[in-house]
Order: sequence, then structure tokens, then C-alpha cells
Amino acid sequence: MKRGSKGALAAGGVILLVILVMLVGYYAGFSSARSAVRIGYVGHEGWGSWSASYAQLDGTMKKIIHPDGDSLHISVRTESGSLSIEVKDREGNCLLDEENIGTGELKLDVPGQVEVRIEADAHKGGFDIR
Repeated sequence: MKRGSKGALAAGGVILLVILVMLVGYYAGFSSARSAVRIGYVGHEGWGSWSASYAQLDGTMKKIIHPDGDSLHISVRTESGSLSIEVKDREGNCLLDEENIGTGELKLDVPGQVEVRIEADAHKGGFDIR
């Protein structure tokens, strides 16, 4: 009986460790979160950048970005549908909240690490954030 208890305890410890590593990775910006349907999606994610092009994007995605320097360059290509982008700093202050963005570019001054949230409604096109 004792051996079974130790095995269960070790398995529980491993599961807890995996969950902890995943949480630390997410908050450090090593991953992104999404609840979106992506069709023809080709994306690239890095420490300080996030870009994608797609035939259709529908839903919400977010990622922590660590920009090089004190600005964030956002480029959007819209062929159809709508795309909204929200950028928040570490404290949760909203730095940008743009809805239904058409094709274009903008530069945003940022204080360092930011969280970028993209919400798409049948959007065809792409984005590049760096």
C-alpha cells in the first residue's frame, strides 16, 4: 500500500510542476492564448513580434509581446471582415483600443512588455506587430 501512495504522490507532483511551468511560460510571454477559428492561417510568434496572414480569422487571440525599444509598430491588412486590436501595459492600463481596423499602419509608444488582444469577425487579411 505504501508504494502506491508514493507513486500517486509523485504523479501529482509532476502534474503540478507541469501546470506551474505552463503558467510561468504564459505570463513570461512564451505562448499565446486563443479562442478562434483560423482558416489558412500562417503565423509567426517571437519574443518581440507576432504576425499572421489568413483566409479567415474569427474569434479572440492574445499574446504578451516584449518590444525592442519603446514603441510598437502595428500593420494590418484587411480584405474583408473586421479586426479589433487592444494593447495593455503590465498594470492593465489600456494603451490602444481600435475597432474595425482597415488596412494601414500605426506606431504606439509603449513602456515595455504589453499584452496584445486581437478580436476578429470573419476577417480576411493579416497583421504584423513588432
